[in-house]
Amino acid sequence: MPLLQTKTLSATTYLGIWRITESAEELKILLMALRPMVELPAFKSETRTKEWLAARVLAYTLLAQITPEPVLIHREETGQPVCSAGHIQVSLTHSGPWVGALVSGNCGVGIDIEMRGNKVQKLISKFLNEAEIAAVAGDVTMMHLFWSAKETLYKIYRQKKLQFKENLLLPPVELQTTGQFMGTVQTYNLHQTYAVQYEVMPDYVLTYVLKEI
Repeated sequence: MPLLQTKTLSATTYLGIWRITESAEELKILLMALRPMVELPAFKSETRTKEWLAARVLAYTLLAQITPEPVLIHREETGQPVCSAGHIQVSLTHSGPWVGALVSGNCGVGIDIEMRGNKVQKLISKFLNEAEIAAVAGDVTMMHLFWSAKETLYKIYRQKKLQFKENLLLPPVELQTTGQFMGTVQTYNLHQTYAVQYEVMPDYVLTYVLKEI
């Protein structure tokens, strides 16, 4: 699995992006070397199997930078990943061959990667409200950025029952290769703003959020 990039965001916070080139069997061997006790789910799709395996190989590789303990990643009822060591936070993402992981020993985390393509144009009305559609002004890269940012906000919130158009709100953004903007999670009893970090790459758009605990 070729490592595209890793970032040390703090002494206990690490981000990694990898590109899957291995077979499912090769990824399984890598995962078993890191966590021989992990239970492997049975997916019908080989693509889904490789995504699941690769995300965990990456996450466990990063977690080794935080603790030597063999912590395990489980799924909450919401579908979000959670570490068996409760003080360590983890977020995973995948899109096409790209896999991302963000782990931290002192921050809540959310990460999303979106492979650049054409399908986002067909989905824009499902995840952006009218003001956000006006803000992206037909720019496909901006559409990917806003889509990714809303996925990241959804993950940092860690609860179900959020409507992307009504509860996840983004301001107009002056697009750069890397940058930051504020995103808001708004419900009937919550108005929380987060700093969304982003990177625009030739093949994908990446966003992530760190929340102090």
